[in-house]
Amino acid sequence: MAETHRYTLVKPARLLYSSITVKSAPRGVQNATPKFSGTFGLEKEDFDAVVQIMVNAIKAELGTFTNPGDYYLACMSGATAGKRALQKAELDAAGKSPDEAFKIKERAQQRADLYAPFAGILTASSQFDVALARLEAGKIIDIPDEEHARAQAGKDLFYPGAYVVPAITFKAFRRKTLDAKDGTTAYLQNCLFVRKGERLSTGGGADNSQVFGGFAGYSDFDPTAGAPSNSDFEQPKEDVPAW
Repeated sequence: MAETHRYTLVKPARLLYSSITVKSAPRGVQNATPKFSGTFGLEKEDFDAVVQIMVNAIKAELGTFTNPGDYYLACMSGATAGKRALQKAELDAAGKSPDEAFKIKERAQQRADLYAPFAGILTASSQFDVALARLEAGKIIDIPDEEHARAQAGKDLFYPGAYVVPAITFKAFRRKTLDAKDGTTAYLQNCLFVRKGERLSTGGGADNSQVFGGFAGYSDFDPTAGAPSNSDFEQPKEDVPAW
């Protein structure tokens, strides 16, 4: 079993896309298992730390690390995330009507603009419930693990634009097919609401699934709960990650 590497962000991250309180599944992936997931905008200190964790995890699993483009990576720079969004839009727009192609590219440009200010963009998921809490007057208050409380938290606290501190477990995985890639998966374990921020017009679960789409990078095993998952989505060849 691959070694796991846990990290809790040092500084609050901006929650960009959120399915933290409700499961979603990548669109266009047959038999995809719905998961809790989130996309976070990281500051440089946390981005640098996460990069080192991913490199160390891959070295521990594979014995070596060559260059970022050789692997699926759960975190990348804001500039690279935006570039990938635009490249994917070009592929998705091929063969579409001019109006539909324009809308696809327009949405991708909006995502690229959203990612640009951040040092890092991290995507993390879990098949199992994410432990939620809020910071209030300097105290950490747990959010009850029951449907109504989680739904209300998703509406009031864990929305796109909020500032949160996620706790993540990283695990390296080996590719299963020749045209796939080795890499790292980020599992979302805990998420602490820190403060409100301007709501972003990125929407909720469905949009988050679209963003994760074909490069969700899920592996066989979720170390956060000690149970196997039911899916294995590898990154498409055309998605080439970089820092």
